Amino acid sequence: MKQLILLVCLFGISLFQLSCKKEEEDTKVQIRVRNASNYQFEAVQVLMPSGQHAYGTLNAGQSSNYATYSEAFRYAAVKVKVNGQDLEWIPTDYVGETPLQPGKYTYLVGITDIANGRLGLRLEQ
Repeated sequence: MKQLILLVCLFGISLFQLSCKKEEEDTKVQIRVRNASNYQFEAVQVLMPSGQHAYGTLNAGQSSNYATYSEAFRYAAVKVKVNGQDLEWIPTDYVGETPLQPGKYTYLVGITDIANGRLGLRLEQ
């Protein structure tokens, strides 16, 4: 009987932990990066006022895993390397921008001018 009570308690604790994790994810913004170019991206980084995340290498057309941010916007600073060349998209500021609502989003990152190291960025929900 004691073993049954112990098992029920352990099961209840496990369910509680899972529900807390789900609740935390529901209050955060999750962002992934999709390589919308014909080139391989190396060392993909997204930098926001609330933090930064390294997404690693993304082949052409590939999407990364989601990273969690406490606050994010429809755009962010993005840096990648293509064939050893640094490319970036850097916002001027976030003045007047409204933070994204909790949920999952994708930054579509393409190359607008490889000779001058410029990326393009678009948000997809």
